[in-house]
Amino acid sequence: MNLTRRTLALLVLGAVALSSGATVLATALIRSPAEVAARTAPPEPTPILVPVEERVIETKVVSRGTGRFGSPRALSVTPSSLKSGPQVITSLPALGTVLTEGAVTLTVSGRPVFLLCGGQPFYRDLGPGVHGPDVELLEHSLERLGLSPGAVDGRYDQATGQAVAALYRGAGFEPLTATTAQLTAIQPVEANLVAGSSASGGVQFAADEAVVVPTPEVRVSEATAALGAAPEGPLLTVTDSQVAIDGSLTLDEAQLVAEGMEVTIDEPTLGVEATGTVSRVADRPGTDGVDGFHVYVETVVADPPPSLVGASVRLTIPVQSTGQAVLAVPVSAVSLAPDGSSRVQRSTEGMLEFLPVETGVSGDGFVAITAPGGDLAASQLVVIGIEPNGPTNGR
Repeated sequence: MNLTRRTLALLVLGAVALSSGATVLATALIRSPAEVAARTAPPEPTPILVPVEERVIETKVVSRGTGRFGSPRALSVTPSSLKSGPQVITSLPALGTVLTEGAVTLTVSGRPVFLLCGGQPFYRDLGPGVHGPDVELLEHSLERLGLSPGAVDGRYDQATGQAVAALYRGAGFEPLTATTAQLTAIQPVEANLVAGSSASGGVQFAADEAVVVPTPEVRVSEATAALGAAPEGPLLTVTDSQVAIDGSLTLDEAQLVAEGMEVTIDEPTLGVEATGTVSRVADRPGTDGVDGFHVYVETVVADPPPSLVGASVRLTIPVQSTGQAVLAVPVSAVSLAPDGSSRVQRSTEGMLEFLPVETGVSGDGFVAITAPGGDLAASQLVVIGIEPNGPTNGR
């Protein structure tokens, strides 16, 4: 009987313990819908904050272009009435040769063809008594070469003839001379009808012994003619020794870029770093080999590295700048107020408030701002977005 009571007591105690454990387990595992929702809800969204900065802001146009030697120009000679019989090319410069004013570019039948600087080619032979703009061009060149042509007045006089003779002898050639009788025999009748068109005896300057270019230094890029050929048509192609870059701009960019603007030129993979100046912006799209959706732009380069010619490089053109450090925020910090004005949202000790601002120059993802009354300062925090997954320390 005692054993039966003891066994019954143990069974009752076990049942109580089992019931208590089940109750605890059920309490731990069973949750109300509200509690489950509260535990699985995402964190409260928090603002992403960044400090207001002080920085110089530039608006830039970034494009690409290809380097080349500038202003290609074909050179040819005007036939001279002072010479008779066939003429042939007897020497040509090597490609890449840099020629300066007064240099002999090539020879024709053993006679020199000088490089002179000016705005028009020679169209006739010059000699004592002739006057006109072409004589003045010759005098200017002789004066720049230090050959003392006398007064630069467009009149071929004795001093001009002496300077011409010095030009030839300095290059290792004898000047061309003719008597008045010889000149009279070869001059066309029309020469006597125009004052200053007839030359008298003395040192002559033959039309086919000079080529004229607009710059005092050029580089030979191509020899069109061949040795032994007649000096007809284009003989040489020369370029400026200065390097230029051919580029293009979108229609919107072209409205911001003007001649004279500074350009930063670089291409890290080629080790190219240089500066230049915008020398020309085409007045309409589709010119100079670019398509109808772009506008041609030319950049002249200062102190170009040798690797620039033929290379594709990046062109960066600052078109607007604050000039000095100003208050700036990321563009994403500025929003529109209901009235259409601009504003930023400032955070002060966890409290957010909108402040009206005026925007200025933008570039590199930042925009210059000013707050009426000076209510905004550097290092203060502004909102640039919302972090949906919890607190953030900003950028």
